[in-house]
Amino acid sequence: ILFSLYVAALFIEGWSKQISLTGLTFLLAFITSHLLHIFILKKFGREKEIDGVNYHTETYQSEIFLLLVTLIALISVILVVINIWGMTDWLKATSVLGILAILVFSTKDVWVPDNISGLILLYNGDIEPGAVVKIEEQDLLAIVVQTSLTRTIFRDLKTRHHVVLPNTVVRNSKLEILSKGPASGLLEFVYFNIAYGTPVSEVEALLNTVWQKACELSNALNAEKEPEISLVETGDHAVCWRLGYKLKNLYQMLEVECLINRIAYEYAESHQIDLQTPLTHNVAVNNDAVV
Repeated sequence: ILFSLYVAALFIEGWSKQISLTGLTFLLAFITSHLLHIFILKKFGREKEIDGVNYHTETYQSEIFLLLVTLIALISVILVVINIWGMTDWLKATSVLGILAILVFSTKDVWVPDNISGLILLYNGDIEPGAVVKIEEQDLLAIVVQTSLTRTIFRDLKTRHHVVLPNTVVRNSKLEILSKGPASGLLEFVYFNIAYGTPVSEVEALLNTVWQKACELSNALNAEKEPEISLVETGDHAVCWRLGYKLKNLYQMLEVECLINRIAYEYAESHQIDLQTPLTHNVAVNNDAVV
């Protein structure tokens, strides 16, 4: 655009100076704004390592200053360009100000909600970068990567893909902040359906062995905290048992669950314990008739 303006200034008589100054104004405004943005991010932003990757993330203060710099740069450019072209009378015309006011008011539903929600999310600090959250409405279990004025970027724990949600969607959804748990780690559970008739001692041995081997194979578990073994439900076709464990590294949440299931399957196979859900019916025999 700047190159086109300078080329046009060579062929348009009378306006060459105005066109050149206008292009120079845009260039200076862009460079100044860009340098200020870099300074603000270094001064008020922060760099955080998330699952082995370094991210430059914004804070509430950096976004406020970035917004102010952008507004000041935009207003300054408009005023300078008006003066370059000698259209100072436009500033006195209520029609021009009215058009600008109508433009801002008509588009407020597009940019105002996300910007306000972004500032609120940054100010509260609940979903800071690196936090692990669960959003049931969006079927999302992910790491928070970055929150800006308009959107929040997540990294899905299942697919490792980046997921972008508008800030209004994030604020209006139910958030489970899993990383705000106790220092000992997040309490997670894995459920097993075990056939009726399996002695309790065998089930407890199974789950204890699974937990011990999982602690040996993964450093994401808190080996200092004993597992919680509970009988959750005596269902129609199987007994539901639950293994609870403390998870220190939430980024490996799904990997640990898969590891525990694999260890349990291997142990159950070798000890002939049924992890399936058998189809069980009570058959009543009345004389020669089967009901």
